[in-house]
Amino acid sequence: MEARILAAAAALLVAACASDHHGSSGDGDASTGGAPSTGGAAEGGRADSGGPTDDAGGANSGGATATGGATATGGRGGTGGGPSSGGSAGAPPGSGGTSAAGSGGKGGDSGAPPKHPVLSTCSVTKGAAPPTTWKNVTANLAGLASECGNLTLAAADPCSNRVIVGVAKGGLWATTDAGVTWKKLGSGAGSANIVHRPSSIVFDPEHPDVFYESGIYGSFNDGIYQTTDSGTTFKQLGNIGHNDLISVDFTDPDRKTMLAGAHETKQKLFLSEDAGATWTDIGKKLPADSHFSSAPLVLDKAHFLLGACGYGDGNCGVFASNDGGDTWSQASKDTAVARPLWASDGELYWTTIYDSGIITSADDGKTWGAKVSGPHSGYPIELPDGRVAAVGGDHLTVSSDHGKTWTNIGETLPYAPSGATYSVAAKTFYLWKNDCGNAVLPNAMMSAGFDWEK
Repeated sequence: MEARILAAAAALLVAACASDHHGSSGDGDASTGGAPSTGGAAEGGRADSGGPTDDAGGANSGGATATGGATATGGRGGTGGGPSSGGSAGAPPGSGGTSAAGSGGKGGDSGAPPKHPVLSTCSVTKGAAPPTTWKNVTANLAGLASECGNLTLAAADPCSNRVIVGVAKGGLWATTDAGVTWKKLGSGAGSANIVHRPSSIVFDPEHPDVFYESGIYGSFNDGIYQTTDSGTTFKQLGNIGHNDLISVDFTDPDRKTMLAGAHETKQKLFLSEDAGATWTDIGKKLPADSHFSSAPLVLDKAHFLLGACGYGDGNCGVFASNDGGDTWSQASKDTAVARPLWASDGELYWTTIYDSGIITSADDGKTWGAKVSGPHSGYPIELPDGRVAAVGGDHLTVSSDHGKTWTNIGETLPYAPSGATYSVAAKTFYLWKNDCGNAVLPNAMMSAGFDWEK
């Protein structure tokens, strides 16, 4: 049966190495799951302990549910704002067309930001959910040569049963048979070779064959890639590097405005206004005392949010710009880390450092509610019915009231994961974990069925 599912959200996760989740050197900390490393813990999850990574959330500060950057809402995750109004949704990004949305431009507040992300209608063929018992689906990924952080993220394609994982120094791999086999992406003629530690994947909400990828370490000038053919080939976007998260203005059919966060670095934030061809570091425009500039969110070309936090000193919080990054103000003093979820109803969810909880906003990030405990640090997942899932202490946990309360679901987690993602088509949660060794762990990927319709 086919279900037409509106979805928003997409994603990314960063995984890297951390000596412990209470403060390690920037070198070892990996924000896994796209999350900035926080206090030594890769908030997306500690690479070494399998702690919650940006989306996963295991016990350490790593992050809450790892959606690998993909939301589990059946729609391609868009970090951009409301529906694009110019150009054709059928044409690939950069093919022309003008967006009416977000046309205010820079040089002052351009008006209200979009009320929700760009939504996409995906035709998803749904089958029965598999058993709810966790099983090992690492298969031929086990033992792949890598480095600290090894299996850094997993991202469920919102519009198919495909799941993509990132391997440090080993590129991106995908399965379409629930983890029985994994095949390397980027094998097409002329493809760029991804050799950094993948940190986030962001799916284009209107183009099923397009997604963006970011990474850290590598050669330090190979931070951002794009595919327009579903991963057969990749193109490097510009020459920046060591990037925790990529965020794209999906209100613009040409996808011109992008932000890329910097890994464990203060006042370093890259802006592109030409679809990634060139980048400008606008980090010095942030407050001088702001913490790591790791987790940006583009609402539209004029309205940006940034989650800034990490180990050591620095002013943590959510920072906002209404003029394309020229000026910034602090919207929240809570310790926002990892990639935020911009849900299809417009609600914003941002987890906080050291698995300390989550904050939410119902007004485009202008104000934020009190922190609620439950979710671990990382990227929350929106399910097709509007509930939001995250990794909790020893279970996955969900909220149906905009993050006010959380309820455990499923069986006990098999370990403290570095991240989690949900496949709508397969009705399956996937967990991943990593460490600071030089090979993918034998149980790096686990899966369990979950029927969101029941």
